[in-house]
Amino acid sequence: MKPKILMLGWEHPPFFNGGLGIASTALADSLSDLVNLKMVVPKSGITPNIPRYDLVGLNTLELPERYFKLSKQFEERLKRVKLHYVKVDLRGYEILPKTVYQEKISEDFLVLKRKEVKEKLIQGKFNIEQLYGEDLYEKVLEYAEAVASIARDWDFDLIHAHDWMTFLAGLKLKALSNKPLILHVHSLQYDRAGATSRDEIYNIERHAMNQADAVVAVSAYTAEIIRDYYGIEAHKIHVVHNGIQGIETRREPKPFKEKLVVFLGRLTGQKGPKYFFEAAKEILKNRNDVRFLIAGKGDLIKPLVEGTAKEGLGDRIHFTGFLEPDRVQNLLAMADLYVMPSVSEPFGLSALEAAQMGVPVIVSHTSGVKEVLKHSLAVDYQATGKMVKNMTGILDDPSWHRKIVLDQFRDLESIDWSGAGSKLLEIYQALIAKKRQLA
Repeated sequence: MKPKILMLGWEHPPFFNGGLGIASTALADSLSDLVNLKMVVPKSGITPNIPRYDLVGLNTLELPERYFKLSKQFEERLKRVKLHYVKVDLRGYEILPKTVYQEKISEDFLVLKRKEVKEKLIQGKFNIEQLYGEDLYEKVLEYAEAVASIARDWDFDLIHAHDWMTFLAGLKLKALSNKPLILHVHSLQYDRAGATSRDEIYNIERHAMNQADAVVAVSAYTAEIIRDYYGIEAHKIHVVHNGIQGIETRREPKPFKEKLVVFLGRLTGQKGPKYFFEAAKEILKNRNDVRFLIAGKGDLIKPLVEGTAKEGLGDRIHFTGFLEPDRVQNLLAMADLYVMPSVSEPFGLSALEAAQMGVPVIVSHTSGVKEVLKHSLAVDYQATGKMVKNMTGILDDPSWHRKIVLDQFRDLESIDWSGAGSKLLEIYQALIAKKRQLA
C-alpha cells in the first residue's frame, strides 16, 4: 500500500520566486507515482499543467468557523509547542537593509495571535496577495493556523514540510496527529544572514529541526551546516540532492558580437553579485569583447547599477531584473559562460540549468551543486584573481570550453528528480515503519 504523505509547501507555480517553488513542485511530481500525495500551499492558481497529485491552495478554500474549534485534547497538545513572535520583512529571501527583528510576544504558540488570525480567516478565504513582503511571520502564522485547522481530520501517514515558512505548520500538525515530521531544508538563515546569525528565524529553524523526526538537506554542504551550526544530531539528517527536468539543449545567436557572461539570482549578499561585478570590472580593464549580464532583483541592485555607471561600463554590464523561466532559458541559450559566486549556496539549480544549455559553469566552493555537477569549476568566491583567470581562460580557449561542456553533460546524466523521489520514499518508509513499531 502506498504511504499517504501530506506535503506542506510555500510556493507553487505560477506563484513562485525561485528555486524553492521549482524544487518542491518537481519533488511532488516525482513522488506522485510512488505515494498518495496531498500538497498544501498558501496560493495556487489555474495552470496549463494539472499536477498529478492533490494540490490544495488555501486561497481557494472557504474556511468556516467550525474548522477552528479544537477539542480540549488538541488544545493541550498544541500548548506543548512554544515559540516567539517576531516581525520579519523579507522580499523573497532577500533581507532588506532596514529589516528589524523584534521580539513582540513570548507565550504558547496556541495563544500567540490566534484570536487575531482566526478572526481574519473565518471571514472568508485564506487570502495572501504576496507570499513575501512586510511581516512575513504573520503570513507564516496564518498559514500554520489554516493548515492545522483544515488538515487535522485528514488521513495521512507522514508530514513533509519545505523550508522555515512551513515549519510551524508542520510542528502543529505533528502535535495534533502524532505523525512523523520531515523538514526539507532548501535554504537556511545561515545562508541568508551569515554564520554569526542567531536571530529569530535561525531559532525557529533550530527548534523545528530538533523537534522533527528527520531533516532532509539538499546537499552535504547544507547537511554539515545543519549539524555544526544548528546542533542537529547527524543521524537525523539525510542528503537528497535536487534534480533537473530534462530539456533539449539549444543555442541561440546573440544580438551582438561580444561574448556573454551571465550571473543569475537574487541580488543579495548571499548570492555574491558584487564578486561577479568585481571580476567583470577587472576583465573589462583589458578588453572590450565581452559583455556581462546580471539577471535578478534584490537589495544590491542600486549599488551595482551605481557602480557600473561610476566605472563607465553601462555598455558592457547589463541588468535585466527578474526573469521568468522561459526567458532564463533564452538567456542561457546565448551565454558563453555562467558564473555563480555565492557566499553560501545550499544547492544552486541555476547552475544545472546553465549546464543543460551547453554553458560552462563556474561556482563557488561554498555551494552544494558542485557535489553533483563535478566538472564545473569551483573557486573561492572572494578570489577575484582566480575567478578572472578561469573566466578568461574558458572564453579564450575553445577546446577547454568544449571539454567542460561535454564533461558537464556526463554529470547531468545521473541527475534527475526521480532519483530524489526514490530517496525520499525510502526515508518515508523507514519513519512510518518505526512509528508503527512504537505504536
